Amino acid sequence: MAVSAQCYFRVPCYQSTKQVFLLCRSTLLPKSFQFLRIAALLFLTSGFSPANAEWHGELTALSNFVYRGYSKSQGQPVVQGHLDYQDAAGWFGGLGVSQVNFDNRPNSERATVEINPYVGWTMPISEDWRAELSVSGYVFDGKIFAQSADYAEFHSAIHYKDWLSGKVSVAPDAYQRHVTIPNYEIIYRRDLLDNVQLSAGLGYYQAEALVHQNLFYWNLGASWFITPYLAVDIRYVDVHLKEAHDGDLDYGYNEFYPKPLNNKYLLSITLGF
Repeated sequence: MAVSAQCYFRVPCYQSTKQVFLLCRSTLLPKSFQFLRIAALLFLTSGFSPANAEWHGELTALSNFVYRGYSKSQGQPVVQGHLDYQDAAGWFGGLGVSQVNFDNRPNSERATVEINPYVGWTMPISEDWRAELSVSGYVFDGKIFAQSADYAEFHSAIHYKDWLSGKVSVAPDAYQRHVTIPNYEIIYRRDLLDNVQLSAGLGYYQAEALVHQNLFYWNLGASWFITPYLAVDIRYVDVHLKEAHDGDLDYGYNEFYPKPLNNKYLLSITLGF
């Protein structure tokens, strides 16, 4: 699996499985999380076979948590980790956690941790092609710009061999702002050497209803797998944003506004197990 400074891992985790499971069951979560709970139930009852399962985990240090062209950490380093399960029937799932920082203002209720449970299924279409369906949740330990922001997102993807992927994602109530936000991505990977991989991504985040503009973002980088358990990734990331003039944008508590990335060169170090 390629390492990426943009957190292309399925996600990160510091809380115990029991703690996250109880959190995801909370009746305070938005209605869209009901689909995540149903998907998790199907995952546990349809073909779940621990004997044939593969478990993987990663612990990653990143110079910046860049997500779809904007920083979820205000340009600061973060630590992430995640645990991933996959079985021979094509079911996969996992839990993860990451440090986040959406707002610099002093606020005891602001979110500092993002928990990301996910579950999905992949199936072969032909010898070279396979399809994938999944649902993921974004659960925060506090508020984002003074509002609750937990939400779910649905994904469909198609993969050609191991080097090309296309993905469409839809969040019916993104950050609980009562807007439906789609995202489109293409990801390319190519092995340069046995332990060096080149990868690039191109995406379009149709988020005007949320952040008052759509984001066209991209990245290019290389991963060096030093050992089977240790990898380093160096990556350039960028995003096209509207030019902002003084007074055009009100950086208030209740709105999201993407800001230009100060450092577009990202570094991540990952320890896998």
